[in-house]
Amino acid sequence: MSSIDKRKKWLTFILRWTIAVVGIGWVIANTPLYDKVTIVDANNLPTKATLVDDVGEEITSARIVDPATGRQRVVTRNELFNEPDTKFVEVREPDGIQRRRLVALDLTDDLKTVRRFLIETPAKKGQWVAPERVVNYTLGVPHPLVDQGIVPMVHHADRSYLWCAVLIFPVTFLITGFRWHLLLRALDIQIGAARAFVINMVGAFYYTFMPGSTGGDVLKAYYAAKLAPGHRTRAVMSVIVDRAIGLLALIVLGGAMAGYLAFRQHAPDDPVAHRCAQVAGGALLIIAGTIAGLSVLYTPFLRRITGFDFFLRLLPMQTQVNKALQTMEIYRRRPGLVLGTLAMTFPVHITVIFSAMCAGMAFGLPLTPGYYWVVVPVVVLAGSIPISPQGAGVMEFFAILLTSRQGCTVSQAFALTMSIRLVQIFWNLVGGLFVLRGGYHAPTEKEQESMEGDDSADDGEPTQRQAVTDVIPRYSEESRTPVVSEIPRSTSG
Repeated sequence: MSSIDKRKKWLTFILRWTIAVVGIGWVIANTPLYDKVTIVDANNLPTKATLVDDVGEEITSARIVDPATGRQRVVTRNELFNEPDTKFVEVREPDGIQRRRLVALDLTDDLKTVRRFLIETPAKKGQWVAPERVVNYTLGVPHPLVDQGIVPMVHHADRSYLWCAVLIFPVTFLITGFRWHLLLRALDIQIGAARAFVINMVGAFYYTFMPGSTGGDVLKAYYAAKLAPGHRTRAVMSVIVDRAIGLLALIVLGGAMAGYLAFRQHAPDDPVAHRCAQVAGGALLIIAGTIAGLSVLYTPFLRRITGFDFFLRLLPMQTQVNKALQTMEIYRRRPGLVLGTLAMTFPVHITVIFSAMCAGMAFGLPLTPGYYWVVVPVVVLAGSIPISPQGAGVMEFFAILLTSRQGCTVSQAFALTMSIRLVQIFWNLVGGLFVLRGGYHAPTEKEQESMEGDDSADDGEPTQRQAVTDVIPRYSEESRTPVVSEIPRSTSG
């Protein structure tokens, strides 16, 4: 590896971990360990106080730790207030309508009506304002009176829902292992379903155990290539196509559910419907872009007029590019297989959503069951993008963005993302059993580079001198006998 490649690798590593640390750090800083409530200080401005007792939302009086003195004291319900649902409001002042910062709300017990607005004056003090003085304001999703902390949330979690969230998750590995087996078999790479499942689990283990170093996809491609040394490029492409199918199914499912929730009967100013419409629109753009990209790839005329052929000729490693295009042509000739693997992916994501829903219900998140079908696909999709290790910070950002409009606090959104992440990590680590018993190891840099070498020559396949753009229209499939090399044997493979 050259010095430039090493520097790029280290810069990427530092950038990914910086995003993770900054994102998780912000979430932790805004996530209380214990339940907190909002009171006002000497300047009539809101401040957070820790609850001593577990009182829930039905509060008549409660003991708090006064942040000003550090001592315990009793407060009544009238001394507790809600966080604002917007940052600024327009207030009628003697000199006209002024824009003021909204710092707290005094809501009725049913959280439906604002009794008073607490605004910040130019003198940096709080001032209570009657509702009739505030113009163009509609109460959105109110924040709960108690900002739940992580410790009480975990302590009071419904264990039966948590066990359900954990125990249903292995279904995802069974389906994804078999899906990859089908994609390999279509390329004449004869890896059995059991062996594909084992390698899939080993890849999941290394994805968790060595984040930011050796990804699970690299390991899957490496061992698949060892099983069929004459088709190394095909083995790598099978992993890429497998991942692409998984992401596309996630986008289709999340976009379809978001569209359903957005266009069914809602109030005109429903923020949830607006957020769902945004998610559905983004999913539709991605799907349209995917269709357009495949149309260009498989249509010679479109490849020429879009400059795609010219771009391909500029790529290095032309032999591998040729073979990658051949692999895509094989999949094009099997539309039933591709659509079948896409269809069998939906139960995978449904299982993940149901697992997250069980975790959310265990922690008492104020989300409707249908809204999980919007939030979870977006959060999981964000975590799948290799921006930070395990999607740290990125998943939390999207979870807070999508759940805050339904009344979730930062700590509740954090609990949801950690549930999704920890359940997956737990079962990923189970893959360590196959690593220990089967002798699998993470490929070294030299072994990874060996996958970039030429595959063994096959009759009728294009050479490095042949134009890349001739591969798809001229390629014709032929039967091949797979070559199997030595690979660690697993007791269940």
